[in-house]
Amino acid sequence: MNLWKIIQASSLLYKVTAAPAGTLPGNTLQPQLLLTPSSSGPLGTPSLTLPQQLLLAPSRYAKYQLLANEDFMFDFGNSSQNSELTSGGYLVDATSETFPALIGQGVGMALGFLGPCGFNTPHAHFGGTEFFLPFNGTLQTFLMLEPPATDSGATPRVVNLTLNALQGTIFPQGSTHMQFNPSCETAAFVAAFGTDDFGRTQQFKSLFSLPDAALEDALGRSLDENEIDMVRNNIPGPVIVGIDECMRSCGMSRPSRPSWRHT
Repeated sequence: MNLWKIIQASSLLYKVTAAPAGTLPGNTLQPQLLLTPSSSGPLGTPSLTLPQQLLLAPSRYAKYQLLANEDFMFDFGNSSQNSELTSGGYLVDATSETFPALIGQGVGMALGFLGPCGFNTPHAHFGGTEFFLPFNGTLQTFLMLEPPATDSGATPRVVNLTLNALQGTIFPQGSTHMQFNPSCETAAFVAAFGTDDFGRTQQFKSLFSLPDAALEDALGRSLDENEIDMVRNNIPGPVIVGIDECMRSCGMSRPSRPSWRHT
């Protein structure tokens, strides 16, 4: 077998060229692609995005050469950065998608603001473990730990903590957890991850994406298909205002509960 022919036939070859004038000194990695016209840019040049180029770069040095100085900064105060803005606050995630400089670095971070009675609803990060730290105020956290493998149907252990400013906790990879701000002031927190792609799965959204018939049996037939559909359509966004006791103490009100149960 001719190894050189195999290399030539591969989809991606690199060559090293001198850096253009005005750029950082040294060599710049330029991908040389065997592309079809539909996947090429103007004049046949490759149309790779910056994240794609970073993923294909063969070394850290090559990655750094692809990044301008401003690419090393992420603005958590810019709410357009993949933020999830809802009535209870907002979340901003620095991941490989929103901050390409993280690609290959093995870290990621989220910054969150919970308004009065703000509730970061049950979710999980299947990409990595979260190190959670409030900046100010007091936040209540809830963590559901997985049961032993020999008794997978057991009730999960719940770790319920009250964290003051600068008191941290962890949420293990894949665990269901949530946070709540029991005060009438806005609280901020930071969440650090050992991955640039930690992800987020809303647990109730995930559960109620199953077919109605399967859910009806999985819930012990406590809801019929009409009720399941009603619950599915009323699942809120990631961060909401909640907990009646807190809302009353802060002078807040909410719409009455939907009257969809059978009488």
